[in-house]
Amino acid sequence: MATKQRSRVSTNGKPKASSNGRAKAPAAKPKLEPTKEILLAGSGGQGMIFAGKMVAQAAVAEGLNATYIPSYGAEVRGGTAHCHVKVGRRQIGSPIVEDAAIVVAMNEPSYKAFSPLLRKGSTLVVNSSLVPTIGKHPGVKIVALELTKIASDMGSLRSANMLVFGLCAGLLGFQDLDKVTGLVETTLGKKNPAMLETNVKILEKGIELGREAAAS
Repeated sequence: MATKQRSRVSTNGKPKASSNGRAKAPAAKPKLEPTKEILLAGSGGQGMIFAGKMVAQAAVAEGLNATYIPSYGAEVRGGTAHCHVKVGRRQIGSPIVEDAAIVVAMNEPSYKAFSPLLRKGSTLVVNSSLVPTIGKHPGVKIVALELTKIASDMGSLRSANMLVFGLCAGLLGFQDLDKVTGLVETTLGKKNPAMLETNVKILEKGIELGREAAAS
């Protein structure tokens, strides 16, 4: 009567033998997606540095690696304030954005300064309220929205950065939106509880717009 052959574990580190005596190949490691590089820029009062910090925190809440570097200095007095954000499952080396997957330009100086970071396959988010003319960017997805007007119409011009935060979350495909909105509640709820509901609504609108843009 035939007997069933069992797999054996080698004591010298070799792979297990299969039922036909052949060694099983080790399982392939899952391929990690490239790190996403995001550059957010605007004038000193538009809150892009804060929006970038929130994107990085939301990425960590999603279980990703993230880096965040703001640009301070004379720029905060009305020039171009910007920040570098990187998110992904791989280890991140340099935190400086050089090959942007997403560029957000809230005003014309920001658009002119940072659109050269775009590459084929990138997404350019432009605040068309303040960037009247957009050049040609072959292979780049352009999302032109009146961001400051949308935020103003929803109750808070100053909350346009929450719209940008939501847009980035939607474009990056963040799944746990309760954690995304929870960050706003934790961060802004104590500082300005009267505006919390408005900020969350604007954030949710941004997520909706980001998801629509990602799917288009």
